[in-house]
Amino acid sequence: MSNTPHETMITIDKVELDLWADIYCKARLASLIDVTLSEFLLRPYDFLKASGQASALDCLENGFFPMMPAQVKVSQDLQRAWEGSDKKLRLDRQHLQLVHSSCGNER
Repeated sequence: MSNTPHETMITIDKVELDLWADIYCKARLASLIDVTLSEFLLRPYDFLKASGQASALDCLENGFFPMMPAQVKVSQDLQRAWEGSDKKLRLDRQHLQLVHSSCGNER
């Protein structure tokens, strides 16, 4: 028995391979991130999320195509803008504003 590490062979049936290959193509992953089909098959959910196509499975299951690359870019830009505005809002709420009232002087 050797101590050299070896890769575990993972096998999937033809139907599952066709399904993931279809998702890979329809989600246009090769144009969004640098990933081959064989790499994608090792960690499909990770690559879908990294490419901005996490909703691709839901789209395809409901009869819709996944987002096009331009739509993915706009979606990612909007997500970044919303994250930035949320952070700014949280920072703004951490500051106290002093309010001076003249009500006490009028008695």
